[in-house]
Amino acid sequence: MREYSDQVMAPRTEAAESRIFYGWWVAVGFSLIIFLSTGIRFAVGPFLKPMVGDLGIDRGAFSLVVSLSLFLYGLFVPLIGLLVDRWGARLVCSLGTVVMAIAMGLTSTVHTLWEFALYYGVLAALGLATTGQVVASATLSRWFVKRRGTAVSALSVATMAGISLLMPGVMWSILRFGWRETFMILGGVSLVFCLPISLFVVRDDPERMGLRPDGEAPAIASSGVTAVVERTATGDAVRTPSFWFLSGGLFTCGFSMSLLSAHGVPMLTDHGFHSMTASSAMGLTGVSSIAAGLVIGILSDRWGRKPMLAFVYLLRVVALTLLFLTHDPVVLMVVAILAGLSLTGSFAMASALTADIFGRLSVGSIFGLVFLVHQIGAALGSWLSGYLFDVSGGYGLAFAIACGLLLVGAGLSLSIDVNGRPVRRELQPVAGGR
Repeated sequence: MREYSDQVMAPRTEAAESRIFYGWWVAVGFSLIIFLSTGIRFAVGPFLKPMVGDLGIDRGAFSLVVSLSLFLYGLFVPLIGLLVDRWGARLVCSLGTVVMAIAMGLTSTVHTLWEFALYYGVLAALGLATTGQVVASATLSRWFVKRRGTAVSALSVATMAGISLLMPGVMWSILRFGWRETFMILGGVSLVFCLPISLFVVRDDPERMGLRPDGEAPAIASSGVTAVVERTATGDAVRTPSFWFLSGGLFTCGFSMSLLSAHGVPMLTDHGFHSMTASSAMGLTGVSSIAAGLVIGILSDRWGRKPMLAFVYLLRVVALTLLFLTHDPVVLMVVAILAGLSLTGSFAMASALTADIFGRLSVGSIFGLVFLVHQIGAALGSWLSGYLFDVSGGYGLAFAIACGLLLVGAGLSLSIDVNGRPVRRELQPVAGGR
């Protein structure tokens, strides 16, 4: 206990005297981790053809393993969020980085489908979930209150940057070195890049460094009484309408995001666009979403998170409608930029609202459950869109359902009662403890 206390206390003086609030360094550290973790998660596509050829499996089997990984990713998140609330992000993220690196290394050795399913479908999902956005959002929600929207929006920017930049990087590595070597490279980079950040930059909360959220003066009065912090039990949270309004909104978010990512390019090519034009348009959505991420966060700190969350959903309705109706390449690129503006911000606003309503020490466990609902919507959106295409011969019905759901999501967001909080357990910080 003595050794651990020394580690926690060591940076206190330096952090307290620094002109830059240490929470921003935590935000930068998590953004770098999210950049790599999310990039790895979304860069599985370039591995499809070489792995299918080498392992002697078909695309359906490969896709099934990827689906297993995505489903388990969402299933692991609530448990990992609970561990973050109890153990702290520093330990959870450090262990997750090691698991992710091991999973990448083992995946490079697979020769059978069951090995691929075990190493990538299960183990990699666990590692990626422990280095994902829920862990980062839960931690940043402890460090920030007034600037919470700005801080968590940095994670959205990192997510889109990882998707936009790491996918071509992985493809280049596969063509240059091979798919097995690329998995080894990803594992090595994960360990060398993310583990030092997790150990030496990430800190669980400001109080343990003698600080307060947003860098305000320590709330220790002359009597020595410490300010009360809040935690909401998961069972209390799920009995509130706000939890289900948040979850319902993110369900519609997941449905529409999955529709666009899985079927956006096929839909555009069905409408007569060249494959490169369609792919470029989808890539442009990622670029424009990077620029929009921080802007939405800053605006949410000024105008409120509920209006910005509803605005993002409504803007996505417009974007999806125009994407489906557009047949001119130049107009398509303009619409793609608009679509990108609507693809970022929903996750950040929802996690910030979770902290606002349920307390900053409960984001890991509660938002983990909200994120699981998001993943259910994503799974349904991917499958149902393909099914409806087979039945109807087009994507019109799928896009109409997505737009309808997003309208519901916007209404649910505006109905969230930020002040109608559930009963919480009031926790007094204990010296030397959490």
